Amino acid sequence: MFLQIMVVAQIAKPVTNAELKALVGTWTGTLVATGFVDGKNQHTYTTALEVVDMQDSLMFNFTFTGEGGKQLIEKYPLRIYDNGDKLSFDSTQFEITDIRRRGIRLTMYAEREGYDQNRRVEWQHVFIIGPGILNITKGIRYPDMIDFSIQKRLILTKK
Repeated sequence: MFLQIMVVAQIAKPVTNAELKALVGTWTGTLVATGFVDGKNQHTYTTALEVVDMQDSLMFNFTFTGEGGKQLIEKYPLRIYDNGDKLSFDSTQFEITDIRRRGIRLTMYAEREGYDQNRRVEWQHVFIIGPGILNITKGIRYPDMIDFSIQKRLILTKK
């Protein structure tokens, strides 16, 4: 019984803003986005990310470069709230629904309810953080779906 309590205590340990300070720096990688645009269902963007320490949060400064060199710049903070059960990212507040720690790797699941084209949906962000790696997956689930469908997958390595 003591072992079961210890396992649950390790899983339930909240993520803090201080713990995420290791993300500060510059990152490079790719973003693969799905969705019908310009006659294609999948788009790949070369991605540069600068993460800046803002004391109580981290500022993510993304530069996405697509086909033909066209660039899209996005900036928004990542902040874990004091009790560790919510986070703000992508200009939206999410509930942290699961935290998994495997050695030095942290996986954090964050979900929220919302709408997509007037249909009720659930949005999910999955953050996988390890030494020199940052993966962010954005998914959507409609009421008639069992699992989340991936809309964006961002794979970055630290410079």
